[in-house]
Amino acid sequence: MYNVDVPPRFGLLAPPDHRSSWSVGPQAAMVEPNYMPEEQKAWLKDASNAVKRHGFYLRKAIDDDNMKEALRYSAALLGELRTSLLSPQKYYELYMQACDELRNLEARQQPQPAAALLVFFRDEAGKGRSQGELYDLVQHAGNIVPRLYLLCTAGACYVRGGEAPAKLILRDVVEMCKGVQHPTRGLFLRAYLVQARQGRGAVMRGLLPDTNSQYEGEDGGNVIDAIEFLLVNFTEMNKLWVRMQHQGSARDREKRERERQQLADLVGKNLTYLSQLDGLTFQLYRDIVLPRVLEQVVTCRDDIAQQYLMQCVIMVFPDEFHLGTLQSLLGALPQLQPGVRVHTVLSLLMDRLANYAATDKDVVEEMNGVDAFGQMSKVALKVVEQHPDMPGADVAAMYSALLGFSGTVYPDRLDFVDRVLETCYNALQRRGPINDSKAEKQVVALLSTPLDKYDAVTVLGLAHYPSVMELLQPRMKREVATRIVQTLLAAGTQVSTLDQVEMLFSFITPLVQDVEGLQDLLDEEASEQLTALLLDVSEDQQLLARLVHNMQAEGGDTDAQHGMVVAAQRHFLQGGPQRIRHTLPPLAFSALATVRRVAAAQQGGSTPQVGCAAWYQLLHQTATELASVPAAELALQLFLTCAHSASEEAALEVTAYEFFEQAFVLYEESIPDSRQEVRALQSIIGTLSRCYVFGADERAALAHKASSYCAKLLKRTDQCQALLACSHLHWQPAIEGKRAVRDEQAVLSCLKRALKVANAAQQQLAVAGKPARGGDVSSGPAAAASLFVEILNHYLFFFDAGGQLITTASLLELVANEVAADACKDNEALQTFYSNTLAHIKQRKAAGGEAGAKYDGLQI
Repeated sequence: MYNVDVPPRFGLLAPPDHRSSWSVGPQAAMVEPNYMPEEQKAWLKDASNAVKRHGFYLRKAIDDDNMKEALRYSAALLGELRTSLLSPQKYYELYMQACDELRNLEARQQPQPAAALLVFFRDEAGKGRSQGELYDLVQHAGNIVPRLYLLCTAGACYVRGGEAPAKLILRDVVEMCKGVQHPTRGLFLRAYLVQARQGRGAVMRGLLPDTNSQYEGEDGGNVIDAIEFLLVNFTEMNKLWVRMQHQGSARDREKRERERQQLADLVGKNLTYLSQLDGLTFQLYRDIVLPRVLEQVVTCRDDIAQQYLMQCVIMVFPDEFHLGTLQSLLGALPQLQPGVRVHTVLSLLMDRLANYAATDKDVVEEMNGVDAFGQMSKVALKVVEQHPDMPGADVAAMYSALLGFSGTVYPDRLDFVDRVLETCYNALQRRGPINDSKAEKQVVALLSTPLDKYDAVTVLGLAHYPSVMELLQPRMKREVATRIVQTLLAAGTQVSTLDQVEMLFSFITPLVQDVEGLQDLLDEEASEQLTALLLDVSEDQQLLARLVHNMQAEGGDTDAQHGMVVAAQRHFLQGGPQRIRHTLPPLAFSALATVRRVAAAQQGGSTPQVGCAAWYQLLHQTATELASVPAAELALQLFLTCAHSASEEAALEVTAYEFFEQAFVLYEESIPDSRQEVRALQSIIGTLSRCYVFGADERAALAHKASSYCAKLLKRTDQCQALLACSHLHWQPAIEGKRAVRDEQAVLSCLKRALKVANAAQQQLAVAGKPARGGDVSSGPAAAASLFVEILNHYLFFFDAGGQLITTASLLELVANEVAADACKDNEALQTFYSNTLAHIKQRKAAGGEAGAKYDGLQI
């Protein structure tokens, strides 16, 4: 027997009784001190220096071929791993350094790096000492931790030398390692026994009697012995890992859990090595491996261990193994602790099986044979029943994963989707109202899952989809409604029947109806909250505005389309003023598109049940509602658009006249801003000039009304420009089949009135200070001169169009004098405008012929 009394060196910072801690009983050694990070660093540094020192003497002893000294210093080096003072993370650093000193050394006369101690032990066999003697010799080390590290190393040489059957040594070593019951020390010892890490090969893993291995045989064992070795090591490591949770005080629980998470990989590697055995068949997995692993997982009754190990089992073993043992694997889930996130385990399993099914159609048939969906549904229900305190978020996440599996493997079985929604609704309803934000988000994800895989309209038609949605709070219902609309728009899904429209609006009500309390905020002018709410409203209505154009009756049926538009309008009108200003205009333009088809059908001899008159009545109501919001300018534009449609597409003179009357009323009563008045009047004049349906009296009445508004504008410049626009009301472009108005006397009257207003504007603007320069023609004398040039252009337009009463000679001289004034010479925009006008006259003169002859009398 040899003994090395070389305790670890922790320096002056170590507690006074640290030396006596190496001789205390096993129970005392189980206590985990809680020291500050600075102390941990100091102790790790001292221990690392000791490892380096012992490693130096170990290499020297090996070079001197001194067996006694080599064992002495290797035991001293490994003795540093007996410490209980380091956290698992710091212990890992010390462990790797100690292993580096024992391994990863270049053995002399060997081309590849080898474990120096292993090579030294093997070389002893050539000097007359058997590996069996070495195996016995290392067991005389004074302390159990270095003794077992050396035993693992000597045992590997024993098996490699062929002097002992692999299965006997493996069984002996794995049982002897039970002598270290300290969780951290025991875990790393067993990791040294089996684990391989970046070339720092484990001492025993390559010696397993696997199928087709050199160590397989009648005496050496077979794959069953290899499986037994890994299973025993896995079981013991899991026990040590779980035991860490119950050490120390309750206040350090979170810290211990973090440390355990860091060590999870040490335990899981055993399962990885099991899955990599060449001789592991499905029968061995089903009959030996899986039952033993699941037994250990269930009986450990630890949340962290069960969570990690179940995920590890699913990840490392083949998909076909999972499919063949689905009942056993699923049967373990209800037995897990309430703190285990079963939904993540089940989700992982279903994702793997779904991906497996996507690679081969025969797999789907096999899943049908074992009723995979039915089994998973039953397990999910059983888990919920056995864990009544299971959070609603986990319940929803579990059923969301089941929906994803169903959609991937059974894309044609919508009844499966409805069954999942039904069971999920029942489970969540028993837990009361959903107030937890995590649970709400998971329910939203659950409701979104089928939308990603199926047609949105079809999903909304499922019996239990609205039931699950009703569990949500209003703000989360809005999120689901938004997702529904986004899905419809992204897929281009058409809502083609009245029933589908009604069903859709029952789901997207949170987007349609006004926000509670919005009107109060408008009254109080609460700026910050109001801005946020209005932004949400705007975003919602933009989606709904796009959705309107997806409401198209099947087969282009205009009668069915009318019913759908009426229903949509009814729902939209339930929203407040801030909403309908966004939703009614697109609905109106969708109706106008249908009116165009109805008018074409009537002209072709067809008689739709809902004619143009009914459509225009609906449009009139829509525009009137907009006017009451108030959104006067928007409503006025809609009235004018409808008037032009009734005139040119349906040839309904009375209807078009009614729309113009409403536009005039709205202009007079609801357009208070002067700039809005100018824009509105320009729109009225422009629309009326393009309408050909009116008779002479009706048109004269409308034109006179529009002209009368010109004098009521605030600015002279606006009055002048409006009168110039009114001149075109009396001179319409000739269109085949249309009766164009050509009243030259009325045109000349408008132009003269405009010239008179321009003269008045010149006198008014003359009081402006210095003349405008650069591109500014909005003020000063340049503004008046610009009006004269504009009037000249209108004279030229009607002169070109064939007006016999239109003369421009005197006007040319007037404009030339105005533009040549000192106040206008430096205005670039005005001079360019005038130069282009003169260039047009010169071009027409140079053209010759009858058109050119008309310009001969004009002197530039």
